[in-house]
Amino acid sequence: MKLQLSLHLGTLLGIAAALPAQLSGTYAIGVGGNFPDIAAAVTALNGTGVTGPVTFLVTANDTSGPWTINSFAGQGAANPVLFDALGPITIGGAQTLLTLNGCASVTFRGFNGTFAATPSPFVINAGTTDCVFTGCDFHATVATSGQALFNLIGGSNCRFEDMSFGGGYEALYAQAGNDGTTVERCRITGGGFWTMRMDGTNFTLVNNFISGTSNYGLRAGTSCTNLKIWHNSVYSFHPANAGSQFCTLRWYSTAAGTEVVNNIFYDDYPSATGNNMWCSGTARPALMDYNCLWSNATTYVPVWASAAQTFASWQGLGFDVNSIAADPQFVAPGATPADLTLQPSSPCAQAGTFLIPVLTDFFQAPRTPPVSIGAHEEDGMTASYSTIGAGCPGSVGIATNTASAPPRLGQTATISFGNLPAPYFAFAILGLSNTVSAFGPLPVDLSAYGAPGCFGRVSTDVSIFIVGAAGTASMQASTPNQPYLIGLTYFTQALVFDAVNPLGAVMSDAAAAVVGL
Repeated sequence: MKLQLSLHLGTLLGIAAALPAQLSGTYAIGVGGNFPDIAAAVTALNGTGVTGPVTFLVTANDTSGPWTINSFAGQGAANPVLFDALGPITIGGAQTLLTLNGCASVTFRGFNGTFAATPSPFVINAGTTDCVFTGCDFHATVATSGQALFNLIGGSNCRFEDMSFGGGYEALYAQAGNDGTTVERCRITGGGFWTMRMDGTNFTLVNNFISGTSNYGLRAGTSCTNLKIWHNSVYSFHPANAGSQFCTLRWYSTAAGTEVVNNIFYDDYPSATGNNMWCSGTARPALMDYNCLWSNATTYVPVWASAAQTFASWQGLGFDVNSIAADPQFVAPGATPADLTLQPSSPCAQAGTFLIPVLTDFFQAPRTPPVSIGAHEEDGMTASYSTIGAGCPGSVGIATNTASAPPRLGQTATISFGNLPAPYFAFAILGLSNTVSAFGPLPVDLSAYGAPGCFGRVSTDVSIFIVGAAGTASMQASTPNQPYLIGLTYFTQALVFDAVNPLGAVMSDAAAAVVGL
């Protein structure tokens, strides 16, 4: 009997030892990690649950999908789960690739992927709550039939933030069972038919750059209530077969609480007809004001609402009373990706109304009254890169100093020094002052150092040796996405190796770089 009890006890202990422990802490996914792929991590998450916050570090491209994350033990705000891309990680597999099916507080950050137009690569089902996609780059092949890249069948309080996504039949479809979704600070590109459809309750679309080709842009569905469309910059290009109802904003809702405020709607038509907004029957937003409506079409009307409405007649109905009908002056709407920042001369600059829930813009720069219409807060904080002082002649002329783009938050520009003699060597100098340096007041005359006619115009806070080719040497200058840097000015110049004088070097033009948006 004792032997049998011992055997039974040993069996039970063996089974207990074989059961995996609940997850808590950080785990690596990939070769040599805690899990070989995302599929194995999801299996463990579904099977054992969590006892604390969990981070899965994905270290390599992963095509082990599809994955379904169900409701799991221990889930909730106290125990968030993060799938974090450790570098540029591409994910893929059979579609639907990822289904969130009743899980809570799960975040996917930093992934990228390109998917077929159908079925939907990402699905959120009922019961899913507080899940997040952030910093991802997801696109589907564009098609005029198919499904949305993100299909929100249900779910509550989910967020899409700081992403680039779009394509397919539409970028996102929030169905009637969805509640409390927020899409913010995203670059959203049009699909083959819609850009985005919004149904359900309490959907917020705020501070997004929305562009690309589609028949129809944003659709406010019949079941949407308390929909907030705030501070978006929209540039829609409609295809050559553009119908008379093609538009950026298509409105079907008669519900209370719907707001369209501080947005730019620019419709680019291949023909002379079209409008910015089309309303079904008597459906109207509860509030629509402080927007900018514009089109390239010479004979368009901004709104169809039971009949063609001129801007004045639409205002006469009580809508867009404080709005403007003018070219918003986007910086480069046709670029890839579209640059929907505002030029300093834009009529949308400081022409909006302050909304208490919207304290920052697309770049997370602060909004202070008077605020601008659109996703970009243009209040004089525009990035620039400009020459402030001439260099001195070398054997092939004066070395130039240019940048591929001004220093904008979260972006990288190339600073190039041209007109360099072989072997194209230079020291790039970056400084925070053009008035004082360790050598004394600026500019400093380099005649005493063997370079007559040359002046150092920049404090030598940082110097970088660069080697070029074909007369040009370049360096990359990345600006962190930190709002406190807005308005920071730094200065650049290069000491160019050239045997034209006793110093063996000349100075390039000097430039001032102002960090902005």
